Amino acid sequence: MLLRIAILFLFLIFEISSQQTNENWNKKGIDALSKKNYPEAIKSFQRTLLKSPNDAFANYNLACTYSLLFAQCEDDIGEDKIYELIQKAIRSKPTYKNKLLSDPDFSVLSGRYQFQMIAGKTKKEILTAITWYGPSPGAYGPMDQFTFNDDGTFIYTKVDFEESIANGRLQFLGNYKWTSDNEFQIRFMNPSPIPMDGKKSELKVKYFDGKLEVEGMDHIFTDSSDRCSA
Repeated sequence: MLLRIAILFLFLIFEISSQQTNENWNKKGIDALSKKNYPEAIKSFQRTLLKSPNDAFANYNLACTYSLLFAQCEDDIGEDKIYELIQKAIRSKPTYKNKLLSDPDFSVLSGRYQFQMIAGKTKKEILTAITWYGPSPGAYGPMDQFTFNDDGTFIYTKVDFEESIANGRLQFLGNYKWTSDNEFQIRFMNPSPIPMDGKKSELKVKYFDGKLEVEGMDHIFTDSSDRCSA
């Protein structure tokens, strides 16, 4: 009996000591993060996670740190790792899910399809929450993009290098309507960027895995502006 009590006592002491150590490293991590000392912040949160891999605070704030580096095009860990850390934090502390979209540390990632999914948004909500970009063939960034609004309207913007075009961009307006969870139709107002044969005014858009495939266009639209290579 005395042996059991002694073992329990030692276990409690170990747990308390471990919690205090985690709190110390997490505090150091937050201090470093507030000073934009990202390498030190990463090191501190990782020290916590070595002992407590499911520590919600460390997982969440390590994700914040990597996200800030990602916003500066200095992240070499990859988006998937950031999402993994966020999901681990939410599993341990579900309330973190409620602050994702309002946390300024994720301002760039909030424009990503997968981030929006983790935050609990539906596909239809995500369609209007982010910008959909075409390919980026050079230093000019995406050649075209779609922005969809909650009221069923959209704006299509296209790069044009003619000197007569202000800012080198053309804008086309239109409307859209859902036909299923994975497909909707768009209709351009005059003028249209796509030549129409007079028989068909609505174009199908397939919406799958965070991508848009627009009928009549030869490329796919995604949530990535490829900004770091522009």
